[in-house]
Amino acid sequence: MDGGSAPNLIDSFGEFVSAWDFTSPPAVIFLLLAAAYTIGTIRLAARSDSDQNFWLKVAASFSAFALLAIALAGPLDYYSGELFAAHMAQHIVIAMFAAPLLLVARPMPAYIWALPRPLRIGAGTALTGSGIVVRVLTLLTKPVVALPLFIGTLYGWHIPQAYNGSLENEWVHLFMHFTMFTTAILFWWPIVGPPPIRTQLNYPRRIVYLLLAVTPTALLAAIITLTKSVLYDFYIDQPGHFTWSTMEDQRTGGLFMWIPGNFVYLATMTVLFFRWFAAEERKSSPGRRRRPPPPPSK
Repeated sequence: MDGGSAPNLIDSFGEFVSAWDFTSPPAVIFLLLAAAYTIGTIRLAARSDSDQNFWLKVAASFSAFALLAIALAGPLDYYSGELFAAHMAQHIVIAMFAAPLLLVARPMPAYIWALPRPLRIGAGTALTGSGIVVRVLTLLTKPVVALPLFIGTLYGWHIPQAYNGSLENEWVHLFMHFTMFTTAILFWWPIVGPPPIRTQLNYPRRIVYLLLAVTPTALLAAIITLTKSVLYDFYIDQPGHFTWSTMEDQRTGGLFMWIPGNFVYLATMTVLFFRWFAAEERKSSPGRRRRPPPPPSK
């Protein structure tokens, strides 16, 4: 906006969704991770087809990568410095959709097979029950550790000084995404429980675990949505895309955190409840009961 020139406003939704940039550091890292997964998947597919769910996991992985592409190289990242709502949507996609979907997909074997053979053997050793990686992950994915890390990271980055600082420095912004993604992975691990660390939480405890996350995240979303002042002044001088004022943009971003974020929690708890109910039904079904021994033959 030098020399008083008019801002380059988004004219249509089509213009918004067509904005992509694969040259930023987050986009480059994403491309490397996606390429490594693709190489490992091809090697796995060529060696074994014993896993009946193999292609379902591949589909889930590429769905997660598609979400990460939108968040890290697509319009959400492209306009994250001009629209608070785009930045908030970016965080929701990364932490609430892509992270749990990657855990469901269990991409670790593909990443191991993407490595050269000597490194692949070393990675396999590190991921055994006594390996250092498993021991560290076991600690970090404990609910009493993972939940405070996730909530603390969420609140820490939404302190106005930290948030504005991440937008002013590209490397701080990259670190912001890294910490939000990694703590989201740790947070969802006790719910999904993929190998090499199986969750120790039964279904009722998983539901309680999610309930403990709902209140603080909803509170933060409410503060952002309902406050009557601009919290993140970095956006004050940005173009008013979609004819939004800075306050309207902030409220929209807060609603993105509030509604889709809580929807993910609610949907996950609903799935867990029905799985719990089905498990209890199987335990009490007549076919599961021990049949009495047959009478002795005469």
